[in-house]
Amino acid sequence: MNPLLYRHLYSSARRNRFFWLLSLYLLGIGILTLIFTGLLLSGSLFLSENRISMLDIFTQGRVLYWLSCILLLQTASALAPISALGMLAGEREHRTLDLLRTTTLRPRTIVLGKLGAALLSGLIYLLAPLPLLLLGYWLGGVTTTELALTLLFLMITLLINTTWALFISSLTRRTIVAVIIFYGVTLAIMPLGGAFASIFSGLSSIWMYSDVFSVQSFWIEALIQHGWVLLVALHPFTAAIASETLWMDQGSWFLLSFTVRSHSITSGMTTLGTVMLPSPWIPYTLLALLTTALLLKLTARRLAKTER
Repeated sequence: MNPLLYRHLYSSARRNRFFWLLSLYLLGIGILTLIFTGLLLSGSLFLSENRISMLDIFTQGRVLYWLSCILLLQTASALAPISALGMLAGEREHRTLDLLRTTTLRPRTIVLGKLGAALLSGLIYLLAPLPLLLLGYWLGGVTTTELALTLLFLMITLLINTTWALFISSLTRRTIVAVIIFYGVTLAIMPLGGAFASIFSGLSSIWMYSDVFSVQSFWIEALIQHGWVLLVALHPFTAAIASETLWMDQGSWFLLSFTVRSHSITSGMTTLGTVMLPSPWIPYTLLALLTTALLLKLTARRLAKTER
């Protein structure tokens, strides 16, 4: 076992702060679950016939499932990577980073040990409310493929955000600065990405229905009209929402079919053909894995440099 991974796991298990934070986290999820269950059952209690059909159970189970997914996705994006923010910045604060460099451990081994410890700590936050997610699955309305893809998506999100937090920690000298940068960037990306996707979608509609622009080649038209499918893969929330929406529309989690059209004054709306694009979760997964590898390499290179 990596010695840094063993050290961090042993020290984390002896800290009361970790258990208090986990307890408060589970308490908050439990309160939200009670509120949600009360809202679902309130409609049935005030009906003249106090009976709940199987369709109601399936519908409520699916709503509970996706509420759990949103909570877990927020946890994987914001709460779980918090331990990685102090992994390297904390070493600088306590003046132990130079001692760590004098050991026989390579920078890559140090980075992987820190990453493994942060991932295992974050994994506890994902596994703790997992029965809530499985309850929505057991109530029906959710397929096994959907559950497997959800768990994969959550793990990929945890991996990329933890690696991003570790990279920020390697750039700063204080943990509080790493926390501010991480949450500042994380909270700013989603509204900016949503606004950019909305603008791109509006421009695509203008391009397709306007007579000002001439008809381009098939692949250019396909990219302009349906490029948003790849664009939403830049953020986990937009990728998850788009993947679910497109699955409900086309019934596929993998390849999606889109019609490419063009508009002209003489012939009106014409169909140029169809294009097959992957579901947004697929490019998100590939992009996240490539970004993770790049960030780990940059973090190890940063750690290998001698600080002035």
